[in-house]
Amino acid sequence: MSNRFLMAALTLAAFLPTLARAQDVAAQREGSWELSAGAGAMYLDGHLATFLGNGGFADAGSNVKRLMPAAAARLGYNFNNNWGFSIGTGGAIGSGVKYLSPFAAVTYTVDLNATTSPFLTGGTQFTRITGNGRVTHPTWGAHAGLGVRHMVSENVALRLEGRMAFEHYEDQPGKKTAYNTIATLGISYFTAGRRPPPAAAAAAPCPACRRRVDTVYVQAPRPHVPHKCENGVAPAGVKTDQFGCLVLRDTLVLENVHFDFDKSEITPTATPILDRVAESMIAYPEAYFEIAGHTDSVGTFAYNFLLSARRARAVRDYLIQRGVPASRMTAVGYGEGYPIAPNATVEGRALNRRGIEIRVKKP
Repeated sequence: MSNRFLMAALTLAAFLPTLARAQDVAAQREGSWELSAGAGAMYLDGHLATFLGNGGFADAGSNVKRLMPAAAARLGYNFNNNWGFSIGTGGAIGSGVKYLSPFAAVTYTVDLNATTSPFLTGGTQFTRITGNGRVTHPTWGAHAGLGVRHMVSENVALRLEGRMAFEHYEDQPGKKTAYNTIATLGISYFTAGRRPPPAAAAAAPCPACRRRVDTVYVQAPRPHVPHKCENGVAPAGVKTDQFGCLVLRDTLVLENVHFDFDKSEITPTATPILDRVAESMIAYPEAYFEIAGHTDSVGTFAYNFLLSARRARAVRDYLIQRGVPASRMTAVGYGEGYPIAPNATVEGRALNRRGIEIRVKKP
């Protein structure tokens, strides 16, 4: 069983880069569909377990396990940044007794577009219990729970959730209400949500200007109104306009935007450059940006992908803190998938650890 779980985890890790590369640069999770699936455990109410054991639901004897493996799947729609609605089902099996719990729920999320977003959920459910040819179910049921999503790409999130059910079993002697809990860990996939209002299309990029060493790939029209760029510093040799903003028309080389080995924290040498990049992005409101992270081939494919995704999100989060609208940026980790030099040499691996590329995309 442990080997099966390990194989499933490795398969998921290998599949995540494909999902990340397919994402829409202007996608928003407001107005998106969310498909979730997860596995975990269910803890059965003690009084209900005794009732099922005495009622002959178990395969052998009268003991019914209270802790058992469980799974859940749901389909939801996110109306806005906070509120959503979903339907789904959960299931568990133990001692030969099967539990199937379809449900409908309303979800409140603190910030759906954040990298990590706690949420509350509540609604109705109805558990059908079968075993050894016997069937029982509640006359009514409800549930409440909480959880957290953590985005690993623009469309894919890890989802940890715990729920407690309150169900009334009329044929259960004594106490009629059963309190069952379920906890699951899985993934959520978001479709593209509502787009921001359309903006003027950016001019075609300059093919001759492309370089692949810690670069910003940019091609944007001139600002409509003056916007002064006074914070941070402009990289040496990079053109600025009369307002101090970077001229976002050619490939800009940002050689000092690096990360420490196996780290995703913004370094002190990178912050002043990113401050000036942020102000320059604000000066070109028509442009959308893809922040891409890369690594060399040292380590596993899955680990390098996750490391590059963390680095890309760290830069995106930093630029958001500096005032760049989140809707104009997406973060993608490419891991070791796009080398620009052979990984067989120290020099080649250093080039492939080029850190971050910021590319201008059309809206």
